[in-house]
Amino acid sequence: MPASTTANTIIKNFKQPLTQSLLQSLKPYVKTPLVYSPRLSQQAKCHIRLKQEFTQPSGSYKLRGLSHLVAKRLQSLSPAQLAQKPVRVVAASGGNAGNAVALAASFYNVDATVVVPTCTTESMKSKISGNGAQLITAGNTIGEADEYLQAVLIPSLEEDYTVVYCHPYNIPEIWEGHSSMVDEIVAQLRSEGSLNRLKGVVCSVGGGGLYNGLVQGLKKHGLTHVPIVTLETDSVPTFQAAIDRGEPVTLSSFNSIATSLACPYITQQSLDNYHNHETFNHLVSDVQAANACLRFCVDYNIIVEPACGVALCSVYEDIIHKSLRLSEDDIVVVVVCGGSATSMQDLVKYQQMYSS
Repeated sequence: MPASTTANTIIKNFKQPLTQSLLQSLKPYVKTPLVYSPRLSQQAKCHIRLKQEFTQPSGSYKLRGLSHLVAKRLQSLSPAQLAQKPVRVVAASGGNAGNAVALAASFYNVDATVVVPTCTTESMKSKISGNGAQLITAGNTIGEADEYLQAVLIPSLEEDYTVVYCHPYNIPEIWEGHSSMVDEIVAQLRSEGSLNRLKGVVCSVGGGGLYNGLVQGLKKHGLTHVPIVTLETDSVPTFQAAIDRGEPVTLSSFNSIATSLACPYITQQSLDNYHNHETFNHLVSDVQAANACLRFCVDYNIIVEPACGVALCSVYEDIIHKSLRLSEDDIVVVVVCGGSATSMQDLVKYQQMYSS
């Protein structure tokens, strides 16, 4: 049985009273495989490992950070506070963050409300509500949904609930949760005696939460010398715009199939990390992202979002060698971040629209 199926079964069947012991010892995310890819290694002419975050119960890495945030917020509440009012976790998201929040709240046996914009697909709405969250539709964008959440929803709840607000990516506890990915990478490579061969980590970047977690994790393990290669679409270049301007830039419009990367701005911490940790940022097109999804599906029979395809472009478009000098024995970890917003029908559409 796949890890994600097993974990989903555990979560759906797990209902215990909320205790500090529970918050500290049990987590809704799973340890994901770090798998050698002969096919991609042959293409990249180095040793490619895939960190398979698509096997998370929520379908993406976001469960790591957002469940950690929820747990930390719940740990900060006293027994008296927990007894006085029920807890309700709230978030604005049209996709993977909302799905992760729904799963995390369900796991810790608290209520959740996710505000989704009108552009959210019916499939994603079904996944979020199926994982236990109340759904409210408001606004045409994530930003407008979040404005409604903070201006209308939270004030309406505060009398009856202890409200836990979850930003999708710009909270330090989220980055700390994402850093657990590095803990797993380091533990496996060290057990194999190959940690010294780790020469790079690759990820896609939108708001910067995953990138911040990777930087934090590498620092924690004394691996600040290991560079990170980040990739984003040229239609939503939040990171590159911040690098060029020297400060985070709020983008006024988004038009990309990599919707999970369509964040209005990158975090300030991401820009600070760029200046303090060796990082190479690259832009790819929607066509390249779509074709990477198609090629990955052919290679591995796995469907991932274009936001994940962006990271896979590092190999499929031979981008890592533009940044890193690698030998055949060097290890590069590509974070296959996953995502639940893409279907087989979407891949067929991408093939018709973009396939070269």
